[in-house]
Amino acid sequence: MRINQITTDIPKNQTKQRLKNNNLNINNNISIKNEPTFKGGLDSFCLGVADLIENGGLAISFTLQDMLGTNLPRPIMGLMRNKKENKGEKNLKFAAKELVREMLTGPSMFIIPMGMLGAGKKLFGKTINIPMKFIRTFGDIHASNALNEMGQAINKQDFYKNTFTQIIKNAKSETQASKETIETAASFAERLVIAAKDKAAQKETLSKLSDEFIGIVKGHAQDASHSDFTTAFVSSNTSASIKDTINYMMQYADDIVAKAQKQDVGKLNEFIKKLTNKKIIGRFAMNAAMYAAIMAFLQIIPRLYNKAEGKSNAGLKGLMKEETLKDKTLNETTAKKNEEKTTKDKSNPSFGSAATITNTLTNSKGIIGKIAQAFEFEGCNVSFPLLLGIMGFGILIPRTLQAKDKYDREEILRRDLVTCAVMCFAEKELRKGFSKLNETKSGLVLAAKEEGFKKQNILKRIYDYLRPIKGVRVLSTDQIISKYSGIDKYKDGIKGFCEFIEGQGGNLGKVFSVTDEAKDIVQNLLAKEGKDIATADNITIKEALTKAIDSDDVKRLTDLFKDKNNPWVQKAKTLNARFTALSVLVLVPVFLGFLLPAINERATKKRIREEENQKKLTMKNSINTLNPDFFNQSQKTKIIFADMAKYTK
Repeated sequence: MRINQITTDIPKNQTKQRLKNNNLNINNNISIKNEPTFKGGLDSFCLGVADLIENGGLAISFTLQDMLGTNLPRPIMGLMRNKKENKGEKNLKFAAKELVREMLTGPSMFIIPMGMLGAGKKLFGKTINIPMKFIRTFGDIHASNALNEMGQAINKQDFYKNTFTQIIKNAKSETQASKETIETAASFAERLVIAAKDKAAQKETLSKLSDEFIGIVKGHAQDASHSDFTTAFVSSNTSASIKDTINYMMQYADDIVAKAQKQDVGKLNEFIKKLTNKKIIGRFAMNAAMYAAIMAFLQIIPRLYNKAEGKSNAGLKGLMKEETLKDKTLNETTAKKNEEKTTKDKSNPSFGSAATITNTLTNSKGIIGKIAQAFEFEGCNVSFPLLLGIMGFGILIPRTLQAKDKYDREEILRRDLVTCAVMCFAEKELRKGFSKLNETKSGLVLAAKEEGFKKQNILKRIYDYLRPIKGVRVLSTDQIISKYSGIDKYKDGIKGFCEFIEGQGGNLGKVFSVTDEAKDIVQNLLAKEGKDIATADNITIKEALTKAIDSDDVKRLTDLFKDKNNPWVQKAKTLNARFTALSVLVLVPVFLGFLLPAINERATKKRIREEENQKKLTMKNSINTLNPDFFNQSQKTKIIFADMAKYTK
């Protein structure tokens, strides 16, 4: 990205005096001429794509890659399959197969759970969409504070207050909630209740609550370098982004808190516990049902696209004679497997009470709990373990088993193994790689590294970049805003911000050079030490700013970062968004949609040529070993060997 450096007519020796005389507020003191400029149309498009993917999660990311990389180009490539061998004729049957397969596979992975969740909310309540750990933690908070001061069942606002108190207490690392924490929680709860009544204002209120919470976390984070200011911890093992957490709170309150208010106060605690256990089991059952429904539908898809293709393998059309093609088709779908005899104990193993079952499912330390939580859906989005399971057992295995012949089977393995690997890993790894390149160039931190990353050997660093879930993680929009705006809210002010940049491997000199105004301020502070911003290292710049932390210069510098859409936020978002769009919309689709089908076609042709050559060689050797007098035995043998001789030419 090119940053336009706009010069001014003010001499450098007057810059410091100009800054000191500038006492305007934040709305007036940021000069537009000093901000970096971006390519409007393209960058706006990339930011829109990145925001769409971030808000929609895997469903949007996967669908975009699937539509552009498989659904649209592969049927087109199918029409052109063996074009030369078919004398320019379009391969309609192979294109039909590609169209049916691709159009049904990707969308079904998200449409099915979306529909089931929509029906589940109406039939079983909104908690069907809340992760099990959150249902358990909210239920514990609710049950321990089931009555208000009047001895009545608490309402939604009381529940919000109690939950926010717990969240804010954890953010501040308090052993007991302070008076300030309780008052802040009460304010959050009151505003949330008001917002729930007005859908138009709800989005704005949630955004403000999120910003205020991030400010609290930022001001109390023990390690600014590696802390994620956007994460809310309801308990030590129950956390999510503050926005998701608030949404879960509202759904829990609409479902369970509303029901609890109608119950007998004397049995309220018992009612909450029983209902919580019931909802956890219901959520687990819904996860299992959604997964089972997706898997069941994926088993049917090979039958549908094989039917669209016809009896023979259309991918071989033009490469073999029709009668040969039919002979080579395998009827594996009609082959019967030996029935496996399984003995089942009539008495199913007992897990005890509902409480025991739900405790097992929500226990993050137990094996069953880890598996149950790892395979939870996130709305209609599948988790990464779920995605791997669907790719393996829902796509690869049924397609391979229902292949028409060995050529079809080889193409399935080659195509779908690569496709699954790309869809699961490639987009994430490309984004990480591009963010690393941009970090080096811009000095901005664009991805979060775990503590101790810089001390790791090169192999461990590479491994952290390759890990799809953990390890290095590209910063989301909310995380970028939390890191690069309101830096005065850091625990140690601008020093904390500098420690974040330094700890994550950024370059403070480049960061503060994003705008001329910020660069001038830092340059003037460094000049007192005989240093220059272009050559000063992170420690030197941090020490100079820390020494002058109470000065007007540093105050003006921090004011430049107050706005959520300041130049640093815009630049970081744009750099990440460009390569998100490039990876999802261009690189992955081009490889999956055009290069991979071409590779498959070429490999199959090569395999057939090798087999034909081997057959000719075998025939030739067979003829050479026979006695020439044998050819005169009958007219029939003459015809047979005349036909065989064709293979020797």
